[in-house]
Amino acid sequence: MRKSFLDHPDIVYIFAAYLIAMPLAAALLTACSKPDTPEEKAVSDERHAAWLKEDMVTLSPRPGVECYVIRGSSSSSPRTMSCIVIPTETK
Repeated sequence: MRKSFLDHPDIVYIFAAYLIAMPLAAALLTACSKPDTPEEKAVSDERHAAWLKEDMVTLSPRPGVECYVIRGSSSSSPRTMSCIVIPTETK
């Protein structure tokens, strides 16, 4: 009969090393990654906004209200509609 890997005499130490190594590896990768500068973040946000506005449809059901239909990127993320009230100043 074949032996299981769980029959290894040092399996407890192997699992303990794995449990310690994985979070340390994740922390090391996170610490070594270059953080975005404010300029890079602004450029990324502009690209994302442009991608969203590509197929966006704007509706105005009444004055002071704008509705946006945003395309879905997959079947799990269908089209969505969002409406906002635009504040108007009266003097």
